[in-house]
Amino acid sequence: MDIALSILGCIALVGFIWLVFKISVTLGKVETTLQRGMTELETAKRDISQMAHEVSEVRIHMVPVLDNMAEITKNISGMTEGLTPRVEAIYDTVDDTLNIVRGALDDVERIKDSVVATIESPLNLVRRTSTGVVGTIVKGVTVVRDLIEQFSKNGKE
Repeated sequence: MDIALSILGCIALVGFIWLVFKISVTLGKVETTLQRGMTELETAKRDISQMAHEVSEVRIHMVPVLDNMAEITKNISGMTEGLTPRVEAIYDTVDDTLNIVRGALDDVERIKDSVVATIESPLNLVRRTSTGVVGTIVKGVTVVRDLIEQFSKNGKE
């Protein structure tokens, strides 16, 4: 039984040594992985630090640009506010001028109608009431006038 216990003890010792060996190999791999992780973390830290530095540089340059844009926008807004009443005044002036021109055209049309009515009224009266010599003279003058108009039209063509 002593031999069996010795063999069992040797097997247990070999198993324990094998377990310690595997643990040390695993710990070596863990240590290598942790070292790689630390290296990657350092690289990431440097990259993040570089990005933060570049963002702060961009911010330093962008703040004055944005301030200038705000100032330009304010100035343009002030200009357009000053132009709006002037443009509206121009529209009002044009509308008033158009109303005056329309009124003048209406007045000219009324005057023309009045002049035509004033001239045609006696002529129509003479045409209707004149018989004999006066009617013949008026008709003759009308015929001669029509002939002269036709002649002058034919001469121009």
